[in-house]
Amino acid sequence: MSEEIIWDYLLSKLNNKYAVAGIMGNLYAESSLNPKKLQSSYQSKLSFTNETYTSAVDNNKYSNFVYDNAGYGIAQWTYWSRKHDLLVFARERKVSIGNLEMQLEFMLKELQQHSNIIKALMLATSVREASDIILLQYEKPSDQSEKVRIKRSNFGIDYYNKFATKEGDNMAIDFNKYINSTGTHYISNSGSDEHKQYTGGTAGDQTGHEWELKAWYNRPWTVVLRYPDQTVALKIAKLSIAAALNNKIGYDQYQRTTYWTQLQKANYNPSAITTACEEDCTAGVSANVRAAGYLCGIKALQQIPICSSRNMKEEFTKAGFKALTASKYTSSTKYLLPGDILLYVNHHAAANVTIGSAVKNEWHPGTPTIVVPTTDDDVKKPYVEIINGNANVRSGPNTSYKSLGIAKKGQKFKYFGYQYSNGWNLIEFEEQTGWVSDLYSEVIK
Repeated sequence: MSEEIIWDYLLSKLNNKYAVAGIMGNLYAESSLNPKKLQSSYQSKLSFTNETYTSAVDNNKYSNFVYDNAGYGIAQWTYWSRKHDLLVFARERKVSIGNLEMQLEFMLKELQQHSNIIKALMLATSVREASDIILLQYEKPSDQSEKVRIKRSNFGIDYYNKFATKEGDNMAIDFNKYINSTGTHYISNSGSDEHKQYTGGTAGDQTGHEWELKAWYNRPWTVVLRYPDQTVALKIAKLSIAAALNNKIGYDQYQRTTYWTQLQKANYNPSAITTACEEDCTAGVSANVRAAGYLCGIKALQQIPICSSRNMKEEFTKAGFKALTASKYTSSTKYLLPGDILLYVNHHAAANVTIGSAVKNEWHPGTPTIVVPTTDDDVKKPYVEIINGNANVRSGPNTSYKSLGIAKKGQKFKYFGYQYSNGWNLIEFEEQTGWVSDLYSEVIK
């Protein structure tokens, strides 16, 4: 069965089930996992079926494979240079152009030419994350809408649930259900044990409500703590969702650090925790932010302590979070972003999950490439200077995002991080964060 062959082959190479499922969901959308698939619109145009086209290429009876612009194979290779390389690859191995294992090997070779893609796949902690990496950075279809992303991710979730759960993994989580919810605005919240007390309960979530996804409520919140890179914030939101859905994680202030202990053992994947453990509201939030630091390679987040509601604002802002105190953030859901931390100083904390209705068009987590906002070296280089003339500061790390304004040559801005795949610096600009290309800026001491 081709599905199992693909799953086993990719898993042996990538060792990440989320990555494998994300890839397979995209390949299914492209070709239904058929290595001999000729793009449907070209079958009548070229007077070929999948089989006759493959045979004609193999037998040198069709000489225009490279330049006919027809998508072919499991990944629907279309561009002439990629089809040329695929043809050469097949002939070097003396196999059919429609050979499945050859195509899988060729696909991995292409992916390995882009180390940022492979690295991001290896760090993926959800099917949706891996699916978006492949869709946006490898397949690059003309339609990259949220509808298409969800559809491909759901294909991947089906494969994850079909194959990974046979090997003992939990079911894949549909993070989109909570992040893009248009009904309930969800937060990841914990507040008491199974007896409605703060201590003394049994380890784990006995009721499903010790740590849960629930509708936002006005606690009231004193401040919203926002991490400036939305890709990292999205990671925090997903960790918060996964933790709330795992009933091995409960609430107890006296055992509040046992969740962090188990999270480390589970390679920072809350869904993989199988030993009953405990946290409280701030310990759970702190642990997830720490985990995001390890998953994204951000030292400042790794070093955040297991906070209390008294010191959380200080410790989080020290690590790069921005403190938002305007009432539109603290008293409403409209302007909240996934991964925002809701804090009622000296009392309570929770993680926001759902995108606020007023900021849906401003939420740009982008591709899950690594952004490092604070390393030991960066501490010595806290500013970005504009060079080579004036530059647009944009809401995301490429020119397709809207301009927030113009930064002038010689101006210096506080530095938050760098996106390696596109080469853009994240800066503080006019009381918000924005991106400027490293063609026009450089990090300085």
